[in-house]
Amino acid sequence: MIDIVAVLSKTELFSGLADESLRLITDYLEPVSFEPDFVVCREGDVGRVMYIIISGAVAVSSDMGWGQRELDRVGPGAVFGEMALISNDVRNATVRAIERTECLQLDSVGFDSLLDRDPALAQRIAKIMTRRFSGLVHKTSRELIEAYRALIFALANMTESRDPETGAHLERTRNYCVLLAEELAKNDAYKSAINHQFIDAIYQAAPLHDIGKVAISDSILFKPTGLVTDEYDRMKEHTRIGAAMMEKVIKRSGTDLFRMAARVCRSHHERWDGKGYPDGLAGDAIPLEARIMALADVYDALLSKRAYKKALSMQEAIDGIRSGAGTQFDPTIADAMLKNIGKFEEVYRRFRDEDDV
Repeated sequence: MIDIVAVLSKTELFSGLADESLRLITDYLEPVSFEPDFVVCREGDVGRVMYIIISGAVAVSSDMGWGQRELDRVGPGAVFGEMALISNDVRNATVRAIERTECLQLDSVGFDSLLDRDPALAQRIAKIMTRRFSGLVHKTSRELIEAYRALIFALANMTESRDPETGAHLERTRNYCVLLAEELAKNDAYKSAINHQFIDAIYQAAPLHDIGKVAISDSILFKPTGLVTDEYDRMKEHTRIGAAMMEKVIKRSGTDLFRMAARVCRSHHERWDGKGYPDGLAGDAIPLEARIMALADVYDALLSKRAYKKALSMQEAIDGIRSGAGTQFDPTIADAMLKNIGKFEEVYRRFRDEDDV
Protein backbone atom coordinates (compact mmCIF):
# COMPACT_ATOMS: atom_id res chain seq x y z
CA MET A 1 0.00 0.00 0.00
CA ILE A 2 1.35 3.41 -0.99
CA ASP A 3 2.04 5.89 1.80
CA ILE A 4 0.03 8.83 0.48
CA VAL A 5 1.49 11.29 2.98
CA ALA A 6 5.01 10.29 1.90
CA VAL A 7 4.07 10.70 -1.77
CA LEU A 8 2.59 14.15 -1.17
CA SER A 9 5.67 15.27 0.75
CA LYS A 10 7.86 14.65 -2.32
CA THR A 11 5.80 16.71 -4.77
CA GLU A 12 6.69 20.27 -5.67
CA LEU A 13 3.21 21.40 -4.65
CA PHE A 14 3.14 19.91 -1.15
CA SER A 15 6.80 19.52 -0.16
CA GLY A 16 7.78 21.33 3.02
CA LEU A 17 4.32 21.12 4.55
CA ALA A 18 3.92 19.68 8.04
CA ASP A 19 2.50 16.17 8.43
CA GLU A 20 -0.65 17.70 9.86
CA SER A 21 -1.24 19.62 6.62
CA LEU A 22 -0.46 16.55 4.51
CA ARG A 23 -2.93 14.41 6.45
CA LEU A 24 -5.57 17.11 5.98
CA ILE A 25 -5.04 16.88 2.22
CA THR A 26 -5.68 13.13 2.24
CA ASP A 27 -9.18 13.80 3.59
CA TYR A 28 -10.03 15.49 0.29
CA LEU A 29 -8.67 12.78 -2.02
CA GLU A 30 -11.22 10.62 -3.82
CA PRO A 31 -10.60 7.26 -5.54
CA VAL A 32 -11.07 6.95 -9.30
CA SER A 33 -10.12 4.31 -11.86
CA PHE A 34 -9.40 4.37 -15.59
CA GLU A 35 -9.53 1.59 -18.16
CA PRO A 36 -6.71 1.05 -20.70
CA ASP A 37 -6.54 3.76 -23.44
CA PHE A 38 -8.80 6.10 -21.49
CA VAL A 39 -7.61 9.73 -21.84
CA VAL A 40 -7.41 11.00 -18.28
CA CYS A 41 -6.69 14.57 -19.29
CA ARG A 42 -6.07 16.23 -22.62
CA GLU A 43 -3.55 18.88 -23.60
CA GLY A 44 -5.21 22.28 -23.95
CA ASP A 45 -8.08 21.51 -21.55
CA VAL A 46 -8.40 23.58 -18.38
CA GLY A 47 -6.89 21.68 -15.45
CA ARG A 48 -9.39 21.23 -12.64
CA VAL A 49 -8.17 17.95 -11.15
CA MET A 50 -4.82 16.51 -10.01
CA TYR A 51 -4.09 12.79 -9.66
CA ILE A 52 -1.92 10.45 -7.59
CA ILE A 53 -1.37 7.03 -9.18
CA ILE A 54 -1.98 4.14 -6.76
CA SER A 55 -1.66 1.29 -9.27
CA GLY A 56 -1.27 0.90 -13.02
CA ALA A 57 0.52 3.30 -15.37
CA VAL A 58 -0.11 6.20 -17.74
CA ALA A 59 1.59 7.61 -20.83
CA VAL A 60 2.31 11.34 -21.02
CA SER A 61 2.42 12.90 -24.49
CA SER A 62 2.42 16.34 -26.08
CA ASP A 63 1.60 17.83 -29.47
CA MET A 64 4.87 18.89 -31.08
CA GLY A 65 3.17 20.58 -34.03
CA TRP A 66 3.88 17.59 -36.25
CA GLY A 67 1.86 15.22 -34.06
CA GLN A 68 1.71 13.64 -30.62
CA ARG A 69 5.01 12.49 -29.10
CA GLU A 70 5.16 10.31 -25.99
CA LEU A 71 7.32 12.04 -23.38
CA ASP A 72 7.15 9.65 -20.43
CA ARG A 73 5.42 6.72 -18.75
CA VAL A 74 4.78 6.84 -15.00
CA GLY A 75 3.31 4.48 -12.45
CA PRO A 76 2.44 4.15 -8.75
CA GLY A 77 3.42 7.15 -6.66
CA ALA A 78 3.51 9.57 -9.58
CA VAL A 79 1.52 12.80 -9.38
CA PHE A 80 0.23 14.73 -12.40
CA GLY A 81 -2.05 17.68 -13.08
CA GLU A 82 -1.15 19.62 -9.95
CA MET A 83 0.33 22.72 -11.61
CA ALA A 84 -2.60 23.19 -14.00
CA LEU A 85 -4.92 22.85 -11.01
CA ILE A 86 -3.33 25.55 -8.89
CA SER A 87 -3.00 28.01 -11.77
CA ASN A 88 -6.41 27.17 -13.30
CA ASP A 89 -4.50 26.99 -16.57
CA VAL A 90 -4.67 24.62 -19.52
CA ARG A 91 -2.96 21.24 -19.49
CA ASN A 92 0.44 21.16 -21.18
CA ALA A 93 0.27 17.42 -21.90
CA THR A 94 -2.16 14.59 -22.62
CA VAL A 95 -2.25 11.66 -20.17
CA ARG A 96 -3.61 8.28 -21.25
CA ALA A 97 -3.99 5.10 -19.18
CA ILE A 98 -1.92 2.26 -20.67
CA GLU A 99 -3.42 -0.33 -18.33
CA ARG A 100 -6.14 -0.29 -15.71
CA THR A 101 -5.06 2.52 -13.43
CA GLU A 102 -6.25 3.39 -9.92
CA CYS A 103 -5.76 6.97 -8.75
CA LEU A 104 -6.67 9.36 -5.98
CA GLN A 105 -7.89 12.69 -7.28
CA LEU A 106 -8.19 16.18 -5.83
CA ASP A 107 -10.55 18.50 -7.67
CA SER A 108 -10.70 22.28 -7.68
CA VAL A 109 -13.54 22.41 -5.12
CA GLY A 110 -11.57 20.35 -2.62
CA PHE A 111 -8.41 22.31 -3.39
CA ASP A 112 -10.13 25.63 -2.71
CA SER A 113 -11.47 24.28 0.60
CA LEU A 114 -7.93 23.23 1.58
CA LEU A 115 -6.62 26.71 0.88
CA ASP A 116 -9.31 28.18 3.12
CA ARG A 117 -8.48 25.75 5.94
CA ASP A 118 -4.66 25.71 5.76
CA PRO A 119 -2.72 29.01 5.56
CA ALA A 120 0.56 27.08 5.19
CA LEU A 121 -0.67 25.53 1.94
CA ALA A 122 -1.80 28.92 0.65
CA GLN A 123 1.65 30.36 1.36
CA ARG A 124 3.28 27.41 -0.40
CA ILE A 125 1.14 27.97 -3.51
CA ALA A 126 2.00 31.68 -3.55
CA LYS A 127 5.74 30.91 -3.53
CA ILE A 128 5.46 28.37 -6.34
CA MET A 129 3.39 30.64 -8.55
CA THR A 130 5.71 33.60 -7.99
CA ARG A 131 8.74 31.50 -8.94
CA ARG A 132 7.09 29.98 -12.01
CA PHE A 133 5.67 33.18 -13.42
CA SER A 134 8.93 35.01 -12.76
CA GLY A 135 10.82 32.36 -14.70
CA LEU A 136 8.28 32.52 -17.53
CA VAL A 137 8.52 36.26 -17.87
CA HIS A 138 12.29 36.56 -17.61
CA LYS A 139 13.34 33.49 -19.58
CA THR A 140 10.88 31.63 -21.77
CA SER A 141 8.82 34.55 -23.00
CA ARG A 142 11.86 36.76 -23.56
CA GLU A 143 13.69 34.09 -25.55
CA LEU A 144 10.67 33.38 -27.74
CA ILE A 145 9.92 37.03 -28.38
CA GLU A 146 13.55 37.83 -29.20
CA ALA A 147 13.80 34.82 -31.52
CA TYR A 148 10.79 35.85 -33.56
CA ARG A 149 11.81 39.51 -33.57
CA ALA A 150 15.15 38.46 -34.97
CA LEU A 151 13.48 36.37 -37.65
CA ILE A 152 11.26 39.29 -38.63
CA PHE A 153 14.41 41.40 -38.92
CA ALA A 154 15.91 38.94 -41.36
CA LEU A 155 12.72 38.69 -43.40
CA ALA A 156 12.41 42.49 -43.54
CA ASN A 157 15.74 42.67 -45.35
CA MET A 158 14.77 40.24 -48.09
CA THR A 159 14.65 41.32 -51.71
CA GLU A 160 11.42 41.13 -53.65
CA SER A 161 12.56 37.86 -55.23
CA ARG A 162 10.38 34.83 -54.67
CA ASP A 163 10.92 31.14 -54.04
CA PRO A 164 8.86 29.01 -56.43
CA GLU A 165 8.52 26.18 -53.91
CA THR A 166 5.01 25.79 -52.54
CA GLY A 167 3.83 25.86 -48.95
CA ALA A 168 2.87 22.22 -49.37
CA HIS A 169 6.51 21.39 -50.17
CA LEU A 170 7.57 23.04 -46.92
CA GLU A 171 4.93 21.16 -44.92
CA ARG A 172 5.89 17.85 -46.48
CA THR A 173 9.64 18.22 -46.04
CA ARG A 174 9.41 19.32 -42.42
CA ASN A 175 7.26 16.25 -41.69
CA TYR A 176 9.63 13.97 -43.59
CA CYS A 177 12.45 15.34 -41.41
CA VAL A 178 10.54 14.49 -38.24
CA LEU A 179 9.81 10.96 -39.44
CA LEU A 180 13.48 10.41 -40.28
CA ALA A 181 14.69 11.85 -36.98
CA GLU A 182 12.28 9.66 -35.01
CA GLU A 183 13.46 6.54 -36.82
CA LEU A 184 17.13 7.45 -36.39
CA ALA A 185 16.58 7.98 -32.66
CA LYS A 186 16.02 4.21 -32.46
CA ASN A 187 19.47 3.56 -33.95
CA ASP A 188 22.37 3.21 -31.53
CA ALA A 189 24.59 5.32 -33.79
CA TYR A 190 22.23 8.30 -33.69
CA LYS A 191 20.10 8.09 -30.56
CA SER A 192 22.56 10.10 -28.45
CA ALA A 193 22.35 12.99 -30.93
CA ILE A 194 18.58 12.99 -31.43
CA ASN A 195 16.27 13.95 -28.58
CA HIS A 196 12.99 15.80 -28.22
CA GLN A 197 14.71 19.18 -28.62
CA PHE A 198 16.44 18.08 -31.84
CA ILE A 199 13.19 16.83 -33.36
CA ASP A 200 11.28 19.97 -32.47
CA ALA A 201 14.09 22.18 -33.79
CA ILE A 202 14.34 20.41 -37.14
CA TYR A 203 10.58 20.68 -37.58
CA GLN A 204 10.83 24.44 -37.04
CA ALA A 205 14.07 24.92 -39.02
CA ALA A 206 13.33 22.77 -42.07
CA PRO A 207 11.06 25.32 -43.85
CA LEU A 208 13.99 27.76 -43.87
CA HIS A 209 16.26 25.44 -45.87
CA ASP A 210 15.91 27.36 -49.16
CA ILE A 211 15.40 30.84 -47.76
CA GLY A 212 18.53 31.97 -49.59
CA LYS A 213 16.64 31.69 -52.87
CA VAL A 214 15.09 35.10 -52.17
CA ALA A 215 18.35 36.55 -53.48
CA ILE A 216 18.25 34.53 -56.71
CA SER A 217 16.74 36.24 -59.74
CA ASP A 218 13.37 35.18 -61.13
CA SER A 219 14.97 34.48 -64.50
CA ILE A 220 16.87 31.62 -62.87
CA LEU A 221 14.25 30.48 -60.37
CA PHE A 222 11.48 30.26 -62.94
CA LYS A 223 13.50 29.15 -65.97
CA PRO A 224 11.44 26.40 -67.69
CA THR A 225 14.51 24.61 -69.03
CA GLY A 226 17.76 23.38 -67.55
CA LEU A 227 20.24 25.95 -66.21
CA VAL A 228 23.50 26.67 -67.98
CA THR A 229 26.74 26.54 -65.96
CA ASP A 230 26.78 30.19 -64.88
CA GLU A 231 23.11 30.07 -63.87
CA TYR A 232 23.59 26.87 -61.93
CA ASP A 233 26.58 28.34 -60.11
CA ARG A 234 24.44 31.31 -59.14
CA MET A 235 21.63 29.05 -57.99
CA LYS A 236 24.02 27.13 -55.75
CA GLU A 237 24.82 30.33 -53.90
CA HIS A 238 21.42 30.15 -52.19
CA THR A 239 23.02 27.82 -49.64
CA ARG A 240 25.63 30.37 -48.57
CA ILE A 241 23.13 33.22 -48.71
CA GLY A 242 20.61 31.39 -46.52
CA ALA A 243 23.26 30.51 -43.96
CA ALA A 244 24.46 34.12 -43.89
CA MET A 245 20.92 35.32 -43.29
CA MET A 246 20.57 32.94 -40.36
CA GLU A 247 23.92 34.12 -38.96
CA LYS A 248 22.53 37.65 -38.87
CA VAL A 249 19.53 36.35 -36.95
CA ILE A 250 21.80 34.47 -34.53
CA LYS A 251 23.67 37.69 -33.69
CA ARG A 252 20.40 39.15 -32.45
CA SER A 253 18.98 35.98 -30.91
CA GLY A 254 21.40 33.11 -30.38
CA THR A 255 18.81 30.36 -30.08
CA ASP A 256 19.57 26.76 -31.07
CA LEU A 257 16.72 26.83 -33.59
CA PHE A 258 18.47 29.36 -35.82
CA ARG A 259 21.86 27.71 -35.39
CA MET A 260 20.31 24.52 -36.74
CA ALA A 261 18.62 26.49 -39.51
CA ALA A 262 21.99 27.96 -40.53
CA ARG A 263 23.51 24.48 -40.82
CA VAL A 264 20.51 23.19 -42.77
CA CYS A 265 20.61 26.15 -45.17
CA ARG A 266 24.31 25.78 -45.90
CA SER A 267 24.71 22.02 -46.07
CA HIS A 268 21.51 20.41 -47.35
CA HIS A 269 23.03 20.08 -50.84
CA GLU A 270 26.19 18.36 -49.61
CA ARG A 271 26.55 14.71 -50.64
CA TRP A 272 27.66 11.70 -48.64
CA ASP A 273 30.45 11.06 -51.19
CA GLY A 274 31.79 14.62 -50.93
CA LYS A 275 30.64 15.75 -54.40
CA GLY A 276 28.02 18.21 -53.20
CA TYR A 277 28.14 21.95 -52.52
CA PRO A 278 29.01 24.53 -51.26
CA ASP A 279 31.85 23.05 -49.17
CA GLY A 280 32.35 19.56 -50.57
CA LEU A 281 31.76 17.96 -47.16
CA ALA A 282 31.55 14.17 -46.99
CA GLY A 283 30.12 11.54 -44.64
CA ASP A 284 29.72 12.48 -41.00
CA ALA A 285 31.34 15.87 -41.62
CA ILE A 286 27.96 16.95 -42.99
CA PRO A 287 25.74 18.10 -40.08
CA LEU A 288 23.17 15.45 -39.19
CA GLU A 289 20.22 17.80 -39.65
CA ALA A 290 21.48 18.69 -43.15
CA ARG A 291 21.82 14.99 -44.07
CA ILE A 292 18.22 14.48 -42.98
CA MET A 293 17.05 17.55 -44.88
CA ALA A 294 18.91 16.46 -48.03
CA LEU A 295 16.97 13.22 -48.22
CA ALA A 296 13.63 14.85 -47.38
CA ASP A 297 14.18 17.56 -50.00
CA VAL A 298 15.18 15.20 -52.82
CA TYR A 299 12.41 12.69 -52.09
CA ASP A 300 9.83 15.46 -52.34
CA ALA A 301 11.44 16.94 -55.45
CA LEU A 302 11.27 13.57 -57.20
CA LEU A 303 7.54 13.34 -56.53
CA SER A 304 6.76 16.94 -57.47
CA LYS A 305 6.03 18.49 -60.85
CA ARG A 306 8.09 21.50 -61.81
CA ALA A 307 8.18 23.73 -64.90
CA TYR A 308 11.22 21.83 -66.15
CA LYS A 309 10.19 18.26 -65.21
CA LYS A 310 7.28 15.94 -64.59
CA ALA A 311 6.53 14.27 -61.25
CA LEU A 312 7.89 10.76 -60.84
CA SER A 313 5.81 7.87 -59.55
CA MET A 314 6.19 6.62 -55.99
CA GLN A 315 8.17 3.61 -57.20
CA GLU A 316 10.47 5.78 -59.31
CA ALA A 317 11.11 8.02 -56.29
CA ILE A 318 11.90 4.97 -54.13
CA ASP A 319 14.29 3.68 -56.79
CA GLY A 320 15.99 7.07 -56.88
CA ILE A 321 16.52 7.10 -53.13
CA ARG A 322 17.81 3.52 -53.17
CA SER A 323 20.30 4.24 -55.94
CA GLY A 324 21.57 7.32 -54.11
CA ALA A 325 22.17 5.59 -50.76
CA GLY A 326 25.87 5.67 -49.93
CA THR A 327 26.72 8.19 -52.65
CA GLN A 328 24.30 11.10 -52.48
CA PHE A 329 22.70 10.20 -49.14
CA ASP A 330 23.77 8.93 -45.75
CA PRO A 331 23.03 5.21 -46.23
CA THR A 332 21.63 4.79 -42.72
CA ILE A 333 19.19 7.65 -43.18
CA ALA A 334 18.18 6.38 -46.63
CA ASP A 335 17.59 2.94 -45.14
CA ALA A 336 15.39 4.48 -42.43
CA MET A 337 13.23 6.06 -45.13
CA LEU A 338 13.01 2.97 -47.31
CA LYS A 339 12.04 0.72 -44.40
CA ASN A 340 9.22 3.10 -43.44
CA ILE A 341 8.29 4.40 -46.88
CA GLY A 342 4.57 4.04 -46.22
CA LYS A 343 4.74 6.81 -43.61
CA PHE A 344 6.40 9.15 -46.10
CA GLU A 345 3.85 8.35 -48.78
CA GLU A 346 1.11 9.17 -46.30
CA VAL A 347 2.66 12.61 -45.61
CA TYR A 348 2.97 13.26 -49.34
CA ARG A 349 -0.70 12.46 -49.93
CA ARG A 350 -1.81 14.52 -46.94
CA PHE A 351 -0.06 17.69 -48.15
CA ARG A 352 -0.31 17.03 -51.88
CA ASP A 353 -0.21 19.93 -54.33
CA GLU A 354 -3.29 20.29 -56.53
CA ASP A 355 -1.00 20.54 -59.57
CA ASP A 356 0.45 17.11 -58.80
CA VAL A 357 -2.93 15.36 -58.62
